Amino acid sequence: MTTEMSINVKQRHLLTIEKLRNRVHQMLKCVINLHIEFLVLESNVNQLIDDVRDFNEELMEVQRLDALISALRNYSGPTICHEWPYPLIFKGTIDDADVAQILNGRQKVGKSKINGNLNETKDNCELKSRSTVNNTTTHELCSEAIEFRN
Repeated sequence: MTTEMSINVKQRHLLTIEKLRNRVHQMLKCVINLHIEFLVLESNVNQLIDDVRDFNEELMEVQRLDALISALRNYSGPTICHEWPYPLIFKGTIDDADVAQILNGRQKVGKSKINGNLNETKDNCELKSRSTVNNTTTHELCSEAIEFRN
């Protein structure tokens, strides 16, 4: 009987070991599945972060353009004529654009100096303006351009 009992005990131990092995196997499967889920979540989070960065860049551009639009709506300085003879490739603030217009006007005066036509110089240095305050600035610019020519 002791051999039968020992055989029964061994069988129970083997069954217990097999059950434990199955449980460990199931736990490993769960851990692997959980790891896969974490990888998928990480990928989704990275994609969302990239999307948020793109949206932030677009938002910054929209805010920049809105600020530019509001600045231009409130701007009462000289405006560019449709017949402006120079390419407008200058990027900067509105004040920088005024400086660029002045410099472009002086370049035009330099070209007309070669032609020797004073009337052309006076016509090209006039700027349209929206207020009378800027008209004095326009006349000063024309005077500077004429003095520069002479």
